[in-house]
Amino acid sequence: MPGAHDSGNQTSSKVWILITVMMAMMLAALDMTIVGTAMPSIINDLHGLANYSWVFSAYLLTSTVPVPIFSKLADMYGRKKLFLLGAGIFTLGSLLCGLSNSMLALIFFRAIQGLGAAGVLPIALTIIGDVFTLEQRAKVQGFFSAVWGVSAVVGPLLGALIVQYSNWRIVFYLNVPIGIIVMIILFFSFKEKIQSTKHQIDFLGTLLLTVSVTSLLLVLVEDANQLLSTPALTLFAVSLVSLIGFIVWERRAKEPVLPGILFSNRMLLVANGSNLFAGAVMFGLISYLPLYIQGVLGGSPTLAGRAITPMLIGWPLAALVAGPIILRIGFRLITIVGGLLIALGSLVLAIALQGDTWTMNVALLFIGIGLGFSLTSLLIAAQNAVPWQVRGAVTGSSQFFRTIGGSVGVAIMGTILNDELTMQSIHRHVAENPSNITGVLLSTTTRSHLSHQLLSSFTSILNVALHEVFVTGFLFAVGVALLVAFLPNEKSRKQVKHSTNSLTTLGEM
Repeated sequence: MPGAHDSGNQTSSKVWILITVMMAMMLAALDMTIVGTAMPSIINDLHGLANYSWVFSAYLLTSTVPVPIFSKLADMYGRKKLFLLGAGIFTLGSLLCGLSNSMLALIFFRAIQGLGAAGVLPIALTIIGDVFTLEQRAKVQGFFSAVWGVSAVVGPLLGALIVQYSNWRIVFYLNVPIGIIVMIILFFSFKEKIQSTKHQIDFLGTLLLTVSVTSLLLVLVEDANQLLSTPALTLFAVSLVSLIGFIVWERRAKEPVLPGILFSNRMLLVANGSNLFAGAVMFGLISYLPLYIQGVLGGSPTLAGRAITPMLIGWPLAALVAGPIILRIGFRLITIVGGLLIALGSLVLAIALQGDTWTMNVALLFIGIGLGFSLTSLLIAAQNAVPWQVRGAVTGSSQFFRTIGGSVGVAIMGTILNDELTMQSIHRHVAENPSNITGVLLSTTTRSHLSHQLLSSFTSILNVALHEVFVTGFLFAVGVALLVAFLPNEKSRKQVKHSTNSLTTLGEM
């Protein structure tokens, strides 16, 4: 029976596509958790605390700005080619990161790695949106949650064991075989039908957006005392002019890199704004919580690696139940609950840094559950709100705004950290260079030779500085809670199912 055979082939293909996307998510999750865990050891080896935030910001920048162009190309020429290109660049970047012999080299290769990441996860999620219906997506969400949950537990622990008993370079080398396997599976399993049409790629819009974001990040990583200097003001002016030019050009572009629907649809406006602030919260915790565990509490790399585990466990668990809840009660209520949990957890965390680790873990769990509820709901709602022709761009925009928020948020937190370290050092009459204080605290050997008084002074300085960082994170979390309150009232479940089933998907062959 040909029909049964075709159906079996489609089912088999969907299974392999699901496996591919799960492995792509594992790449993203492991890279997120392992690198954050390894950073204190990397700093100790390569030096350069002043460039700490750039290891994250360079990756976030290049994994952010190209997302719209990758997504646009995926809408124009198909998901498969662009996914394979992104995965190839990511794998190469990971290999080069492992070969880095200086902090500047690591930052540069992280930028290459990020460029590849821009074409991996957003397009993988778009493929899922194409192949599976709303109800199927709600069900397979459990598999994605399992990947994040396992990575949340294994990633930090694995990263900690690697840097404690081997070499941090292996952290990056792990991505290479996984990346190769992902490319091979998708190449053979994913078949798509593409209508060949002529398109215009918005290179000028991409260039203007890149210049604007890069210039802004360069300003934000400046020392706070230098923010009014001529170079800083010049960069800010370049960023502002480029942003204005980008907005003007996008209104005229035949095929803008960011489709107009992203700024005219209320659902998408709220979703993208929420992702912007949520990215700052999420990447801020991943970047700076391990530093607190090792630098202030004197914990081992293993403990630092487990620091964000409650958040990364809460996220997939919440995402696992979010799908069925969405089908029952809709997107709005569960998203608002998620936003409130993020804000509550961030507030408790900022206070808990002065208290016990149990309270800190509960706060992180709240944040993770909030992220799972809100971001999962917003992604499914955004995909459901648009037709196939722009679904890639809309899906990519979630990742775009989240990583833009992460880039800017980590840079702002880095500026606050360095500024507070300087102020506290002056206030406490510590002669040591502020950037060396963290280096001393992260080195187990050097730390053990400090006098009790000097150790107490150094940890207190870093503690106060990081406290201000996490207060800033709470302010970003408040932004999420406020924005999701403006979500429009959605359609009934029946209407949502009807609109979803009316979409043309690549999975229907």
